Amino acid sequence: MFTSMQAPVRIVSRPKLSGFGEHWGVQLPDGNVAHLTTAGEKIVSLQEFAQGRAVKEVRRAAPEHYGQIVWRAAGSTRNPGQYRLLDRNCETYATWLMGEKPQSPQVQGMLLIGLLSVFIRFA
Repeated sequence: MFTSMQAPVRIVSRPKLSGFGEHWGVQLPDGNVAHLTTAGEKIVSLQEFAQGRAVKEVRRAAPEHYGQIVWRAAGSTRNPGQYRLLDRNCETYATWLMGEKPQSPQVQGMLLIGLLSVFIRFA
């Protein structure tokens, strides 16, 4: 059972270390963050996730979902999958951990901008 003395389970983000955009993870009740990088799924301290950058909350999970989120995070680190930019990145991993439809607003936005650029170029 989870108590109010623990950290809220929430999607957190920080600026990416290189390039533009945000890197997402899920802060677990113990305060650590589960996140996906090109090296695989990891659970690290909030400070290690932050890498010296400001961390912000994207959204919180309902307390009744905490157990399932922790279970998915633990299972994913035991059976890691391959990182894929378009369909298995930090955002899709975080939304999946939260029990939501895996999606990546940043990738979707970049694809839309790319399609619009092509359309404008050839219009």
